[in-house]
Amino acid sequence: MLTRLGASVGSLGGYSILVVDDEPFVATGISEALRDAGADVVTAHDLRTAMEAAMNGNVSAAILDVTLGGADSGAVCSALNSRQVPFMFVTGYDTHDLLREWASVPILAKPTGEAELVANVEALLNTSGGQSSKLTVQT
Repeated sequence: MLTRLGASVGSLGGYSILVVDDEPFVATGISEALRDAGADVVTAHDLRTAMEAAMNGNVSAAILDVTLGGADSGAVCSALNSRQVPFMFVTGYDTHDLLREWASVPILAKPTGEAELVANVEALLNTSGGQSSKLTVQT
């Protein structure tokens, strides 16, 4: 991790990551791991907030739980895909219709470790063909 002007810049520095999970404890753990790696994090705990962030937010990538309360995150997947924002699933499911529908999307099983999570987000950003937007850091 680099330190620049008193601020830590990790491997995810300059990226904004959307974290969508209806379990606040899980979302907090994922968000903290990403912040520790230098990312800016936007969190959504329900479908409405997730859709708003996916459609209107300036996010570089997203980490989605498969289910949000009684709904699945399929609409969020479609919204992100339409904006060419790379995303991955972090879920306790291994067989869910959404996982089959989005079979090309990377999946991490819950629970996951911080290093594994960050490494997978780095890979997601690096394999997105340069389409993910990196935030401009003003100095």
